[in-house]
Amino acid sequence: MSNQYLIDESDKEREIANVAARVLQECFIEAKQNGPVLYVENDVLVSKAPNGEPTVVKHLYGRNPAHRVVNRGTFKIKKRQVED
Repeated sequence: MSNQYLIDESDKEREIANVAARVLQECFIEAKQNGPVLYVENDVLVSKAPNGEPTVVKHLYGRNPAHRVVNRGTFKIKKRQVED
């Protein structure tokens, strides 16, 4: 596998992620205008209705995956050959 192939694949994945983010943002804006939505901000589940104040639904505790990864110790990453 050449480095150029890997760079091209990385660019394609980045483009796909950007398009998906735009679509999700547009869907969220549309849903926000039509009715109440739930979203997470700073580990707090919030409900917001159009033209209304945000309402705290629940505080999310103990849900940070970074702490779980750190506590597990050493990770071994195996390199694998990918054939076309």
